[in-house]
Amino acid sequence: MTSDSFARLLDRHSVRRLKERFRPYEAAEPVASLFRARQLQAVLRLTPLTMVANALNVGLILLTFHAGGHALFLLFWSLAIAGVVVLGVRAWLRLRSRPTWLSASPRALRRATHHAALLGALWAALPLALFPDSDGPGQLLIATITTGMMCAGGFALATTPAAGTAYVLIVGLGAALSLFLADFPLALPVGALLLIYMMIVVASVWSTARLFGARLMAEAEAARQNELIGLLLRDFEENASDLLWEIDAQGRLCHVTPRLAALFAIPIDQLATLPVFELLERKLPADDEFAAEHLSALRLHAAGRVPFRDQMLAVVQGRRTHWWSLSAKPLVDANGRHAGWRGVASDVTEAQQANRQLNWMAHFDALTGLANRHQFRSQLEQLLTPAFGEMVPFAVLGMDLDHFKIVNDTHGHAAGDALLQEVARRLQACTRRSDTVARLGGDEFAVILRDVSSRAEADLLTRRLLDGVQLPCEVQGAHVVARISIGVAMAPKDGTAIDVLLNNADLALYAAKSAGRGDFRFFAPQMAAVTRRRLAVEQALRGALQRQELSLHFQPQVSLGDWRVKGFEALLRWTHPELGAVPPGEFVPVAEECGLIGEIGAWVVKQACLEAMQWPAGLTVAVNVSPVQAMSHELCRSVEAALQASGLPAVALELEITESVFLNETQATMQVLHALQALGLRIALDDFGTGYSSLAYLRRFPFDTLKIDRSFVLELLSRRDARAIVKTIVSLARTLDMKIVAEGVEDAAQAEMLQRYDCDSVQGYWLARPMTPPQVLEFLALWPAQLERPVAGGDATAAMPLEAGG
Repeated sequence: MTSDSFARLLDRHSVRRLKERFRPYEAAEPVASLFRARQLQAVLRLTPLTMVANALNVGLILLTFHAGGHALFLLFWSLAIAGVVVLGVRAWLRLRSRPTWLSASPRALRRATHHAALLGALWAALPLALFPDSDGPGQLLIATITTGMMCAGGFALATTPAAGTAYVLIVGLGAALSLFLADFPLALPVGALLLIYMMIVVASVWSTARLFGARLMAEAEAARQNELIGLLLRDFEENASDLLWEIDAQGRLCHVTPRLAALFAIPIDQLATLPVFELLERKLPADDEFAAEHLSALRLHAAGRVPFRDQMLAVVQGRRTHWWSLSAKPLVDANGRHAGWRGVASDVTEAQQANRQLNWMAHFDALTGLANRHQFRSQLEQLLTPAFGEMVPFAVLGMDLDHFKIVNDTHGHAAGDALLQEVARRLQACTRRSDTVARLGGDEFAVILRDVSSRAEADLLTRRLLDGVQLPCEVQGAHVVARISIGVAMAPKDGTAIDVLLNNADLALYAAKSAGRGDFRFFAPQMAAVTRRRLAVEQALRGALQRQELSLHFQPQVSLGDWRVKGFEALLRWTHPELGAVPPGEFVPVAEECGLIGEIGAWVVKQACLEAMQWPAGLTVAVNVSPVQAMSHELCRSVEAALQASGLPAVALELEITESVFLNETQATMQVLHALQALGLRIALDDFGTGYSSLAYLRRFPFDTLKIDRSFVLELLSRRDARAIVKTIVSLARTLDMKIVAEGVEDAAQAEMLQRYDCDSVQGYWLARPMTPPQVLEFLALWPAQLERPVAGGDATAAMPLEAGG
């Protein structure tokens, strides 16, 4: 780079820095246009004063120097200033006629500078023309007027620094030059002082200009911020879920927005005239018990005149209840008096609903809508430890559904859920409004019967509840009978602590289940021993197969027609080293509940088939099947595997099922039964006549055998109705082409009557007690020598009148 080019570059930088230094503000268009207009407006506002000052000073000069030799100069000079004054007044009048002057071009500023320079030149010409020829008083007047005009002009033009600088410099330099040219003894020091004063005025002009520019920048930024805030507030009002609100000292709404009017469903003009608390009272939801309390709390806040936050308020909008969170601060007027409130209202409806849903879920069961375990225990605690007075007696009912697992396994979980919902509905329908019904989990329910002081009263209420629940129902298209077992504990008699009371209700529930299910029991202290026994049975039953503690005994079934042994029924036995011989009625329900019945049942079928292979040909073996087994497709596989492993013909195996299988009958249940029958084995209906709607079962499945329950056989000789039932069963079986086996025959008279009624076969202690596998072969070798055949006197079914024997 050459020295010339470097010099030019340096010169350009110097000029740019100089311009930046003498620039009152930094602004881009169109803001700079507005600033220029503001600068010119500030000058023009002082125009009347400055023009009056010019006119007065001109008049003073003309009055003082008109008699001198400068008349022609003064004439043209005064006319020139008059023209400048006219231009200034004209511009001022334009400003008044157009107050919204929002822009000005750089050309306008240049014109103002030219105008100021012209005026300054006119005032600079005055001392140059008059000062040398004037006497001392005249020179003093000229100096005073010139200095005053320089200062006044600098002050008036301070907002336009270029014009102000041009004016001050021209006037000051003209005055200083006139001093130096005149024959004035102190010209040099006075001129120097004048120049220094001139520079001070110029510096003041630029300082004032910068302050004015800074104010313009601040005002522009404030305006921009206000505009932005206004936009945000409008957008907030139009789109946000929150509302801005303000009320005056009389409690009326101010600045009502369309959204606020829509909230109250009242026109804006009417809304502003009504007290806000009167409006809120109109909009309180009637179904919310806490809404009035929240409004009262808001009144207290308003009366206290203290800022508040997050005050809840419920308002009905349309058909829905909306929840608002209000925050506000009090307003005061210029005298410090209360002037109202201003704040924001946030719509928290969704959050409130979610919070209520969570609160509901914390206290209620999601499936049934009943109280859950947490709320149930909480209510028990309130009843056991009342805040005032003594504890009022009450009853706690623990219950669960019988064979609910079967419903889930056979119908699916959707059907199980539907059954639980139906049971919950029935429990609520059968209890009083003061009682509490809860679902503790799974198929476990519980009820608090309040204000029940006697077992007789609790018995009445529990039986009504039991009868109301145990009715057939349709769930997911399946016919199901809801059966429950109930345990009852009385407070304070059976406990004054929550866990003790619940545990005693559970003990009573176990007792009800052990007694045959579908019933209820009151707690008794000895039930604890029963529960310990059940737990011991369950624990010992696990692994009983592996320890070879299970065995089969067999009881013969004898044909009354030819007095021949037709087969044996396999009976499961369990002998434990510590518990001893545990009866099937005790351990089979435990096996069903703890999930062991499938494994044990498969072993029984296989073992029975293996033993039957040791008997003479033509004999059959009957095996009892648990209802849980009968509803599982695993039964088919285990039976087929047992037949293959033993080699026993399928026709030699008979499976006995009870009517309880049909209590929760499904298509899957019928498929299992038909699949078993398709294997070639026989199906017997055990304990016929003791269940619900027995005849309907016979229509839905073609059984091979009906077994008359021992309860009818036991009363055969003593009760007329028992004989009628037996005779009807036999006649029904004959019509449906089924075989008949009577259980529980204990003497020859019973066998003789059964033979007269044309019963096919009998089974019971009169023939033989259950025997071990080796004893079976011994029994067959001695049969029929050990027992005399009964002889029926008369026709098959008509010889024995129903009236005989009472």
